Amino acid sequence: MTIHRAIVIAISALALCAQPAAVPPRASDLKDPAGQKVEFRFRTLPNSVQIYTCRQTNLGYAWAGPDPDAVMVSADKKLTVHHYKGPTWEATDGSIVRSEGPLAKHFSTDSNTAVDWLELPAKSPSGKFAKVTFIHRIETSGGVAPAKTCDVQHAGDQERVSYSATYLFYVPK
Repeated sequence: MTIHRAIVIAISALALCAQPAAVPPRASDLKDPAGQKVEFRFRTLPNSVQIYTCRQTNLGYAWAGPDPDAVMVSADKKLTVHHYKGPTWEATDGSIVRSEGPLAKHFSTDSNTAVDWLELPAKSPSGKFAKVTFIHRIETSGGVAPAKTCDVQHAGDQERVSYSATYLFYVPK
């Protein structure tokens, strides 16, 4: 290999390393979905948590989850919702909506202490939620993975981490 070719290869390798990693968008980048309007606005009540479970992974042990366990009330205080694993939102009147997971994650305003803001597609909406197409989780506080040790001795342990958030349920305009 010539010196010139070796230099070109080295410079190319350095250029690839210098490429910025894909970074989730910031919370301020989260916009209302096109053609949609907010139909319901819910805020978590005290004692709402994100549940993490210590599990074995390909790389060792890590806190998996989170799975929510939250009670939320609508802005007009007329509807209460239980938010739980799935993710699922189930109102006291039996209305229900689920999601398969986020379309996008957005760094929270304080990503060191708060779970990300999320854009979620609605799935199987019913009752009062029948027209819901998207759900956003915004204005988060708390809920990040625990700092406690997760290793073979703690496999299966669960930690309930307090959090609060606002959830916006969108319907077509």
